[in-house]
Amino acid sequence: MGLEGVESAPASSLSHGGQRLLEIGIALATRPTVLLLDEPLAGLSSAERERIAAFIKALAKTVTVVLIEHDIDRVLALSDRITVLHLGRVIADGPPAEIQEHPDVRAAYLGAGRARVSLPPALPLAPRRAAPLLRLDRVDTFYGKSHILHAVSLEVGPGEVVALLGRNGAGKTATLNTIMGLRSPRRGSIRFRDREIAGEPPERIARLGIGLAPQGRRVFPNLTVAENLLIGRLARDRRSAGDRRDEELVGQRFPSLQAHWRSRGETLSGGELQMLAIARALVGRVELLLLDEPFEGLAPAVVEEVFRTVASLRGETAILLVEHNLDVALALSDRVYVLDRGTVTHTGAARELLEDLDLRARVLRF
Repeated sequence: MGLEGVESAPASSLSHGGQRLLEIGIALATRPTVLLLDEPLAGLSSAERERIAAFIKALAKTVTVVLIEHDIDRVLALSDRITVLHLGRVIADGPPAEIQEHPDVRAAYLGAGRARVSLPPALPLAPRRAAPLLRLDRVDTFYGKSHILHAVSLEVGPGEVVALLGRNGAGKTATLNTIMGLRSPRRGSIRFRDREIAGEPPERIARLGIGLAPQGRRVFPNLTVAENLLIGRLARDRRSAGDRRDEELVGQRFPSLQAHWRSRGETLSGGELQMLAIARALVGRVELLLLDEPFEGLAPAVVEEVFRTVASLRGETAILLVEHNLDVALALSDRVYVLDRGTVTHTGAARELLEDLDLRARVLRF
């Protein structure tokens, strides 16, 4: 295992890479013929990834290894055969060189190079203004011993839509959680309206005017649409009367929710739940909306509806968007940042990546 000399040390004293080796060693102690590894390289430094990858490669000489891993470069280097799943179905199976060039795999990962939905023509791109609404400067975030974000810097201007792109496990959700105060950064600065918010509790950050629609929606199933919105407002502004203004917001932005004003969350469809999650994040005095996978698991017709609702906010509410549907994300956005293993590797205009698939492949390293 490469752990000679530390047999008597507490497991907590090992490096993150050492702990990962120990986890694999526990599984190997049963002398398996098949070893299942779920994200063994997640959260590791570059040197530790090299160390663990080399160990896995050596293991494969004596035991069959079935590996789930988001580090595509390592998967291509380690694997004899790759099976690709997309939306619960196998879309490709074969040797690494074949998988890397497979058209269905490239389309699933990179998109089609065009938007299947389009922005309303009356909505221009948001103009860049001198002072950003949100600014992250060299932010480092850890999950336990895992160093997730590495000196992340980004800006979002008033009324601007900015997409945060990257592979699974790149640190996109961690960035949103760090901004929202759900994870405190170890180092770096986060300024909202030129006020430092790094390390502030989430409820205080929410009251300043930042709303989060999290991945998975997190709607209260036993509460009505009206009650879900009221809770969102209470978290932000105790002085607001609320109910009437919330209903007006829904009528203007989310008309499909109006018929369900007194319906419980558990009775809503997936698209209606997503609309409610976004509406709940918006109530009150919200200037910045954080959207984490708003189109996940939605039927194409519902994607179109949610897309147009979010597009209608452009120029009024700043949005930082995390989304795996690249065609939709790029069609919505003014600018993009690309994260790779917790580091910003690219920033630029969204339109360039929307229209140029080759550039998209280079930027996203596929």
